Amino acid sequence: MIKKRFTLTGRARLVFPLLMLSLALFATASPGQGALPPPQDDDPPHPARNPKLDSYLANVAAVAEVSVDEALSLAESGSLILSGNRVHVQVVTHPAGLTGAVQAMTQAGGEVTGVGFGDTLIQGWLPPEVLEDVAAQEDVYFIRRPIQAFPTESLYVGNSTTEGLAVINAPAWHTAGYRGSGVKIGIIDGGFVGYPGLLGADLPASVTVKNFVDGENDGQADGSTEHGTACAEIIHDVAPGAQIYLAKIATDLDVAEAVDWVIAQDVDIISTSLAIYNGTPGDGTGYLAELVAKARAAGIVWVTAAGNDRESHWGGVFQDIDGDGRHEFADGEEVNCFSLDGETCSPLFLGDVNLLVRWSDWDAVDQDYDVHLVRWDGAQWVTVASSTDVQNGDHGQLPTEWVATGLVFDLAPYGFRIERVRGDRPVNFEVFMPGLISFGFRPLYLLRARSIANLADSPGAITVAALDVTSLTQEFYSSEGPTNGPGGAESGGFVKPDIAGFANVSTQSYGPGVFNGTSAATPHVAGAAALALSAYPDYSPDQVRSFLEGRAVDIGQTGLDVQFGYGRLHLGDPPGTRSLDYLIYLPAVFKSSQ
Repeated sequence: MIKKRFTLTGRARLVFPLLMLSLALFATASPGQGALPPPQDDDPPHPARNPKLDSYLANVAAVAEVSVDEALSLAESGSLILSGNRVHVQVVTHPAGLTGAVQAMTQAGGEVTGVGFGDTLIQGWLPPEVLEDVAAQEDVYFIRRPIQAFPTESLYVGNSTTEGLAVINAPAWHTAGYRGSGVKIGIIDGGFVGYPGLLGADLPASVTVKNFVDGENDGQADGSTEHGTACAEIIHDVAPGAQIYLAKIATDLDVAEAVDWVIAQDVDIISTSLAIYNGTPGDGTGYLAELVAKARAAGIVWVTAAGNDRESHWGGVFQDIDGDGRHEFADGEEVNCFSLDGETCSPLFLGDVNLLVRWSDWDAVDQDYDVHLVRWDGAQWVTVASSTDVQNGDHGQLPTEWVATGLVFDLAPYGFRIERVRGDRPVNFEVFMPGLISFGFRPLYLLRARSIANLADSPGAITVAALDVTSLTQEFYSSEGPTNGPGGAESGGFVKPDIAGFANVSTQSYGPGVFNGTSAATPHVAGAAALALSAYPDYSPDQVRSFLEGRAVDIGQTGLDVQFGYGRLHLGDPPGTRSLDYLIYLPAVFKSSQ
């Protein structure tokens, strides 16, 4: 049986955040009334850190030496995915060492479920008691928790039709005969709950389905979340004649496998309402950008979400004025707490929080930093959870840390801090906290720029921002560019997103007017691309992109900008549209007499 991290779905996503917000507002006074409390030396001594295991797996392996059952419990509490008595992992290797690494896993009682990215990454399951042994093998560079793909839906969330249909002028295209017929669209997402019940109504009469999630079969694509189903509904509204392919995924390697599959299905468009973190420097390079380029080389238009991190992101260059090894977000303030009002540290019930941190050291990977989630206990900041991976320049390591927690029903102020373990040059940090805004919170120290997620920074993808479908104004969470500069630098990036779609729309999966996030915005653009291809079937991906960007309605700053790209999605008039004014066909002398 597969055990997964607890997540809220459906209407509960709307009710639960409001409940948490109400409780927080009535909580006792918190620290930070005008200033953050002083840092405290409360951190426990670092556990032994294996440079070939991420810190969460290293802790699980250490506990497994005493009790496998306790190790499995620890893994589950740390949001790791389990299958029986094994934990889900990714093993970094090299092409020449692939065979040896696979053998090490299987001989230790593990299972290999996938290999990708040029034979450098293995995904599968390992018993916790063999993690250290497998990591010790020469062909194994590093073992980590799988890099996850997060849905980019903001969690506030008969037949339903998206209100965005009229806004982009799609009905005129349908009337003119352009409905996406002959176009194939692959939707890669974390789940498609309820899709069978919508076939022939809010979805086409039939769809093609494939599940790439380890431990699941194709029938379980109808599971986990209705997020992908809602995205498919919007695409079907905009391009009702298009064929739809549904691919369920959970990790970055699953995404790569799904891309290979949709290429084999000869799809024309890929739509991903996903955000991936800590995979690449955020500068438009790396394996995700290469994956997009692979699809484009196959003639595929890739449309992806910008992310929902505009209000849940911080970035900046490490600074330690007092020399204690901790980053200072402001003068002497070494904790970035979570806030309701943007001025004080606010108490909250911590729930399913992820802190994903990367820094600009992707070549050497020898600048070592740790990240700590902390809680105010009334007198000092106490460490709740930490990510303490080793960065010493060994193969397979990444300049990243990932703190993950399950639900913690403990009303108190929370925050995070960054600690230098080893470093001899300045590095730029990007910290993402996906889902934090669902509870009405934001980091006290906030940076809206550079809040574009990985995958969304790929130059070859059409990256989509979110507008409210009624007011046509920016959604507060919609991630902004620019991208990072080379290697993840603070400056020197390029403009993203590329275009803006629509949120707060109606779907059968979520109900009237509540499907939001850049998740909802993205399928509007994917559907519009399908209409363009039905009108111009010989268009290349570049031509489809130019068509959509060229017809976009400029909003925000004049021209291309880091909030809306080229502007609001609008298809304009369909090809062949003629004026209904018959007078234009009459000689001037007759016009004057009318």
